Amino acid sequence: MKKFIPLVLLACLALAATPARKKFKLPKAYVYIPSGTLTENGEKKSIQGFYMQRSEVTNLHYREFLSWLKHYGKPEDLAKAQIKPEGWRLNGGYNEPFVEYYHTHPAYDNYPVVNVSYESAQLYCTWLTGILQDQHPDWKIEARLPTEAEWNYAARAGKEGVPYPLGHNLRDAKGNILYTYRNIGDESISRDPGTGEIKMVETKPGGTFYGPAEAAASKPNDFGLYNTSGNVAEMLLEPGKHKGGCFNSTGYDIRIDAPDEFAGVTEASPFVGFRVLIVVRS
Repeated sequence: MKKFIPLVLLACLALAATPARKKFKLPKAYVYIPSGTLTENGEKKSIQGFYMQRSEVTNLHYREFLSWLKHYGKPEDLAKAQIKPEGWRLNGGYNEPFVEYYHTHPAYDNYPVVNVSYESAQLYCTWLTGILQDQHPDWKIEARLPTEAEWNYAARAGKEGVPYPLGHNLRDAKGNILYTYRNIGDESISRDPGTGEIKMVETKPGGTFYGPAEAAASKPNDFGLYNTSGNVAEMLLEPGKHKGGCFNSTGYDIRIDAPDEFAGVTEASPFVGFRVLIVVRS
């Protein structure tokens, strides 16, 4: 493969020479997730250490990938990897500015890429594997989507029993909202007088649009990961599985253990993005 150093990796990857071999140094765009254990459904699982991207893959990262495919003559992959901006036409709202600008304007460079399919995310991971392997020939490197256990472990930052990456609450001690989600206030909660059931009543104008925040917005968890809850749902290695909820999810639905709102979705969606996991072996 021809040498090509994407912007996302410039100044992020370095090699420290040793007499025996070259040492893999932590990419600044990623954090190292140490080995540990995760308890799920009463079963304790061992998780081997890996690198994980601090944030979701951004529009800028993804445009570099598309540019590389075009530059090196990969028309079939380029066609499969295309973003589908028309996905922003939803909820009956006026979202044309998102359709036109979200994936191309520099103002959105650091926002998470969405409207890409599972196949597109897989192609991105294959491309990144090749780039990294070319830069680090002394190591065996695999860039891929995380498994559900790996994602859960990383999102919890090694803590057991917390519903969110930053603890038990959606707000901090000062009342500041910690995640990007559909914040339903008390004015939108009602009790059915007949059944006593708690329900949501839409009080905002119909068609109101809420979008994601920057990929590295808000506060990272103790492993240094941003937005594992809320912002955009994140694809897992298993096709059609996702974690974390999105900007349009309720606070209950962005819990780490929340059911997958987008189960079975493998095509492009404005609510779904991805982040990359890297395994490095000697």
